[in-house]
Amino acid sequence: MKKRTGGFAPSWNRGGPLLKTQPWKMRAVFGPLEAIVDQLEDEGTINTSADGTPMFRDQADGVWYCTVSALTGIYEAYEIHERRHRRNLNLEPLRRLAHKLQQGELIDDTDTRDVRSCIGRLRMETLQMTADYAKELVSDFQIKEALESLQEPA
Repeated sequence: MKKRTGGFAPSWNRGGPLLKTQPWKMRAVFGPLEAIVDQLEDEGTINTSADGTPMFRDQADGVWYCTVSALTGIYEAYEIHERRHRRNLNLEPLRRLAHKLQQGELIDDTDTRDVRSCIGRLRMETLQMTADYAKELVSDFQIKEALESLQEPA
């Protein structure tokens, strides 16, 4: 009998159904992001609160959310995935869009085109994830965010 020399190392996308079989979950993640880019391309504007904070309305629940926080959450969660699995998703376009929105800078066609390309890469990567792994990424991002807020001086 042949002796096994390597240990078992499960891959990140094992166990449970892949998100490619759950399109409603894919829409929940990428629908709002695509709607933000659509509005920027179609109208050249972004919704804001009374104090000028960029906001978007989630069509699923009708609630208004901070656009910069949402973009930051997305790219930071995928940064965790990149580090864990030595992937390069080129998240810079999302980071740049969040920065420009936060600073009130002009967003041009190159920015939106680059963000659409980034969304495509994220979508392809996410199709191969399980729902459990995606939940784990979100949870790990929330833990990271909580730890960072504890380290900030009061």
